[in-house]
Amino acid sequence: MEKKPGWKAVFYILGNQIIERIATVGMMANFMVYLLKIFNLGQVDASNVIGICTGVSNFVPIIGACVADAYLGKFRTIAISSFGTLVGMVILTLTAWLPQLHPPSCSSIQHCVPPTSTQIGILILGLFWLAVGTGGIAPCTIPLAIDQFDTNTPEGRKGVGSFFNWYYTIQTVVHLISLTVIVYLQNQSWILGFGILSVLMFFSIILFYSRAKVYVCIPAEGSIFSGIAQVFVAAYKKHHLQVPVEEEEGDYYDPSLEDKAPLKIPLTQQLR
Repeated sequence: MEKKPGWKAVFYILGNQIIERIATVGMMANFMVYLLKIFNLGQVDASNVIGICTGVSNFVPIIGACVADAYLGKFRTIAISSFGTLVGMVILTLTAWLPQLHPPSCSSIQHCVPPTSTQIGILILGLFWLAVGTGGIAPCTIPLAIDQFDTNTPEGRKGVGSFFNWYYTIQTVVHLISLTVIVYLQNQSWILGFGILSVLMFFSIILFYSRAKVYVCIPAEGSIFSGIAQVFVAAYKKHHLQVPVEEEEGDYYDPSLEDKAPLKIPLTQQLR
């Protein structure tokens, strides 16, 4: 059996997560001010944009997890989603940099030019790609890191525990940096604040890919929904069958344990 890399791979996964979180959290930390000052949106409209972005960002990881488990696997999902995050950040940086992509500054409170439909569309496109990135990275980072440890050994189990300690400590530090240093840079210059985050995300992708050959990548196992559907179809087709009173050999389908399965749940008559 091939020895798992443990911390040799996890350091790079954590590094990718640190930079990605600084970039993503930093991008959204001061975004309300950006919408008010640069896009001349009212407080209600800006709040609606932030609320929708937050709601979508909290929902899309469910889709990302399903795609990773059923089709792409965790590594490829993170790799592809990281490019989505980078594209979103570059688009938002361009909205701050290019005058054509945002309305002119207000000469006074009474003379504010609202954004055009094209400018709003490009802004939403950038936020869409940020959501795509979050949907793939958020649900897969921890599982991919855990896959690098051999949980059948004491060292592997200890490594898993240490990883969770470091992971949540890092999340706290990341939010501290994002809400202080990054917000300060954005208050000095939106182009600088967003541009630095885009550069950080670019290096995050390079860091993640640099150890691609070292990662333990468990292949996707197919959609869980197809298995659930098969159970319902089989139950419907067999609902008229009589259950034997006495347990006989062959009543239950009891296949042998696969090599990759860690344990097997024993069959019981509890729900008969």
